[in-house]
Amino acid sequence: MFVYLTLIESDADRSKFETIYTEYKNLMFYIANRILSDNKDSEDIVHDAFLQVIEIIDKIEVAKCPKTRNLVVIIVERKAIDLYRKRKRRTMISFDEEMINVPNSFELDSVTERLSVANAIAMLPTTYRELLLLKYDVGLSEKEIAEVLSITEANVHKTIQRAKKKLGQILDEQEADN
Repeated sequence: MFVYLTLIESDADRSKFETIYTEYKNLMFYIANRILSDNKDSEDIVHDAFLQVIEIIDKIEVAKCPKTRNLVVIIVERKAIDLYRKRKRRTMISFDEEMINVPNSFELDSVTERLSVANAIAMLPTTYRELLLLKYDVGLSEKEIAEVLSITEANVHKTIQRAKKKLGQILDEQEADN
């Protein structure tokens, strides 16, 4: 951890990073190893993810909260999937929905509406769900999301647009069924 701390300038950010490191390092390794099934590659991915967290440490308001957990989980997942794809394996990757946490920042009037939205979000493809979480739950801008995920800002914008459209369709279908 000392190596990481030397990369951070302010004491407040160092303290925040220490909390993130101790709180989420095992979870991050578990997620990477679940995707990659290789301890050494998983350690490398966690290291890369922590370097990414250092780059955006000033954007993280609270070190130990669901938003930060979502952020580190998404970063590790994306990095692990990228490595997995580089290996050119053709197997399916499964994710536990509970690992991705459905966002709770929607201000809705009733519990049933919240459950309806949560179910609709859970039905979205992983990429759509991740981008919506980063934008609306974590609160990152499209530019920041592009930097975190190493994709273009235009790609982020278009994917979020498609995710919203898909979410609207799912909610419309749920409403029609009720």
